[in-house]
Amino acid sequence: MLNSRWFWILIAVLVFWVLGAYNRLVRLRAQVKQQFGPLEAVLLNYQELVQHAVSAATQAPQLWDGHAGAELGQSHWTRLQVAAGLSTVAIARMQTHTLEEDSARALHDAAAELQDAWAALIHPDVYYINMPEALKQRWLELDLLVQPELNRFNEAIAEYNQAIAQYPAALLARLFQFKPATAL
Repeated sequence: MLNSRWFWILIAVLVFWVLGAYNRLVRLRAQVKQQFGPLEAVLLNYQELVQHAVSAATQAPQLWDGHAGAELGQSHWTRLQVAAGLSTVAIARMQTHTLEEDSARALHDAAAELQDAWAALIHPDVYYINMPEALKQRWLELDLLVQPELNRFNEAIAEYNQAIAQYPAALLARLFQFKPATAL
């Protein structure tokens, strides 16, 4: 009877440990998804700014310096609009597939292309586009706002990845198919 009691105590401890470890992994996975919300909000502000910039460009012909400038500038505006569209799609995909490596890579690449398209548009050598200073300033503000949110998201991913890699929780992670997430 004594051996039976210790056996059941051991089983109970093991069951409680498994439940606790599983709940921790689920909570950390949910935290990663939750941390993407504020980051997503800031990233979507870039798309709003692009729409404001495009509206300003179409409604204010003084942004273009002459006919040749309009043609040359149009390719920069088109690149910016396409990059913003791709970024929006990548954000939507990341929201539904937050932990997938392909989603993170697509969002990283789309965000980098959006930054490059904006930089090409406001570059001093692009003499035929006069971007309003308020729009340039807002872009810089967004750059400052996105960094803390990106850091919080990446920290949540690091904590989740560390938890699923720790032994013995790694056994549960493998059993329940918890996969590592990719930081941005």
